[in-house]
Amino acid sequence: MNRKFALTIVLVAILVISIVVVLITRTLSAVEPAEKIGAYYYIWWGIGINNHWIKDDIKGTPFLGYYNSSDSRVADQHILFAKQHKIDFFAVSWIGKGDWLNWDFSIIDQNLRSGLLQAPHLKDFNFCLFYETKLVLENANKEKKNFTEIFINDMLYASQQYFTNPSYLRVNGRPVLSIYNLPFLYQNLTTPKAESLLNFTRQELLKIGVDVYLIGDVGNQYYSPYLYSMDAVTSYRFSDVSKGWQQILTDADHYYSIWRSDMNSKGIAFVPNAYPGFNNTLNEGAIPPWVILDRNETAFKEMLGIALKYSDSNLRIAMITSWNEWMEGTTIEPSMEEGELFLHVVYDIIPEFSSFLILPLFIVATLLAVIVYRRKHTI
Repeated sequence: MNRKFALTIVLVAILVISIVVVLITRTLSAVEPAEKIGAYYYIWWGIGINNHWIKDDIKGTPFLGYYNSSDSRVADQHILFAKQHKIDFFAVSWIGKGDWLNWDFSIIDQNLRSGLLQAPHLKDFNFCLFYETKLVLENANKEKKNFTEIFINDMLYASQQYFTNPSYLRVNGRPVLSIYNLPFLYQNLTTPKAESLLNFTRQELLKIGVDVYLIGDVGNQYYSPYLYSMDAVTSYRFSDVSKGWQQILTDADHYYSIWRSDMNSKGIAFVPNAYPGFNNTLNEGAIPPWVILDRNETAFKEMLGIALKYSDSNLRIAMITSWNEWMEGTTIEPSMEEGELFLHVVYDIIPEFSSFLILPLFIVATLLAVIVYRRKHTI
């Protein structure tokens, strides 16, 4: 009897210790890991009128070859690669409907509809639009077109063409739209006009029952003045890449915490970012001196870990720049040179279970052990 009692006490002690350990671990953790990991995804590849595979300095060779983004089989393979390595959605680079410009804008939009949206495994994946503000605004000015009108029409078109897709990414039921380079929008339109445009666009979308969730890319402006109408903010490429990895990682660990806290005090969510490297040499529009941040899986793992650590406790999204921006060398898509190296980094750093599941699992396992033991020794 004494032996049975002693073993029971030991099992109960294990239960108590397990609970204490888990509670301490959760207390020491800054936040739970991000629930959704997204990667910026480009669909301008293989376009005849503006073939980036040929005209730009591509950093690496895609494992799938020099593909065409209109091919749904390629898009489906991208989804499978992403899902297998715990990436939940693509933020698709989008330049709008594009019917106002005799260039590749409309072709890119068609690539989205014939490529990614036709991928069979999209039903188990998510996507959202990442509006290329700078490209659209620059070309609208060049062609002497009304950017305000273009922007509003693009948003209305997106709400009808894409927001209704079952796989479209939503936050609390609201379709997510990410806006690239928000400071560029403000600096070119002026603050009053930019805020008026965002306000009017929201009103027009609400008229058709669409309450859009806006995520603004504010660059490295930790105390950004460009917050009007934003539900969340992010940085497409956090910190100055010319600083080198050590300073970038220091910046991330220091400023992500401050940034999240400051945004939360304003009722705005924060989406941290990580990237594996950067190289803009010989690309169209890039101005010397070239900036090169060597691709480094160890540094990428650390930066992604910092991003997960400071992901917003409510929104819980972290972004990776990028899935396939081959011109700037930020890709994590499998390549002939590196295989799935950077995808493995993502897989390895994201936990299989959120820590809130650990406590119930410990309790259930220990109680089962007690029950089994007592039944065995009372028969």
